[in-house]
Amino acid sequence: AGRSRPALNPALQALKPALDQRMRVVIEPKSALMVDRATRLARELEIEILLLSSGQEWRRPELAKAAGVPFIVPVNFPEAPKMPEEDDWNAVSLDQLRVWDWAAENPALLKRQGLQIALTSHGLSDRKTFRKNLRLALDRGLSEEEALAALTTVPAKLCGVEERLGTLEAGKLANLTVVAGTSYFNPEAKVHTVWIDGRVYRIENE
Repeated sequence: AGRSRPALNPALQALKPALDQRMRVVIEPKSALMVDRATRLARELEIEILLLSSGQEWRRPELAKAAGVPFIVPVNFPEAPKMPEEDDWNAVSLDQLRVWDWAAENPALLKRQGLQIALTSHGLSDRKTFRKNLRLALDRGLSEEEALAALTTVPAKLCGVEERLGTLEAGKLANLTVVAGTSYFNPEAKVHTVWIDGRVYRIENE
């Protein structure tokens, strides 16, 4: 009709299912204060969101609670500052120490705000530390039942695949991790077998 065709914009095209509320959007706020901005944006655009935890929600837990959306929580906790010399403590700020101290409690803090959480290895430089860091979160208030749900049923529900994954039931995909001992949450317990879609893979431990 005498007008030029609109330019194709792949970014806007990719967002169409989100604007139609057929797809969730994951937002990474990267700070406690940006949680509020992310949720305001979601309400304005009328989109359904998940938030990737920055690990800093302990600074403003009321903002996380007010967001009222599920959090995807990495367990890439910082290590304690290494201090070869006693005077080195003078170079570490109080805020650095607070970040280190609060990191492992952040998952439990989000649960205390009544929020759904799903745990992830996202951000871990060494995936072998996942269970060790998970144990730290348990020691700082997260219960084993909450941790198990955050690794199984909650992620399955958030991804919309709860009919196939998340629980041990007939008809669901048999994806399992079996450890020797009494608890998966003991980081010293060796992985015995891994099941992927019903196929068993045995792990050779020395």
